[in-house]
Amino acid sequence: MAFWSSQTLENRLGALIAGAGAPKVDCNAIELTIGREVYVTPNLTDIYTTTKQQLQLEEAFQIPPGQFAFLLTEEIVKVPKAAMAFISMKATFKMKGLINVSGFHVDPGWEGPLVFAVFNAGPAPVHLQRGLPLFLIWYADLDQPSEKHKSTPGAATIPPTLISSLTGGNDTLFALDQRLKDGIKRLDEEDRKLDSRIHELRNAQTRNTVMISVIAPILLGLVALAFKDSIVSLLPTRSTSISQPHTGP
Repeated sequence: MAFWSSQTLENRLGALIAGAGAPKVDCNAIELTIGREVYVTPNLTDIYTTTKQQLQLEEAFQIPPGQFAFLLTEEIVKVPKAAMAFISMKATFKMKGLINVSGFHVDPGWEGPLVFAVFNAGPAPVHLQRGLPLFLIWYADLDQPSEKHKSTPGAATIPPTLISSLTGGNDTLFALDQRLKDGIKRLDEEDRKLDSRIHELRNAQTRNTVMISVIAPILLGLVALAFKDSIVSLLPTRSTSISQPHTGP
């Protein structure tokens, strides 16, 4: 088995890659770009709203840490029956934590776009866009045309069966960490509100105590004065007249 050189790839490029503007040969591989359709697995909170994305030219998207994605190539790939192909991802994106977890070869006779399954094992989201050169494909000769080969065209879109296997949601460590931080932040906010309320209640209690200490003596004095007047009014009135002695005729 011999891998094809850059000269061979350039000479046969038109028969190998279709449906793209101008495929580029990188050393002894051909660059493949991100196409019009992608699917990124959701967090648990988004499992009922997330579906495939249809991208416009150069439209951006991201793969969060700990999430999977299916990426459809812009190019239609063709593999002769007397050859097979190997696929991988560019090192620039591998360094960011993006891992190719799909198959690593393309069978003889294949014709159609490729669906790459990738996983973000890095600590930060990986930002991508349609038309970005992300993948590489190498070709190698077989000793003779393979009798067993692909005979039907590959799917033009990401198959629903692939998506169904990953629609349960993936609550990653990154997402759990964010939720924990958000929860702690909410608790801190509630704690600050509670402290503020307690402080207000203490101030109100202090004001009430001062008012009571001022008003109480006044009220007690008024009550005492009222009782005094009531008691005096209830006492019998003493006659101030003096009896005169009776004298006979």
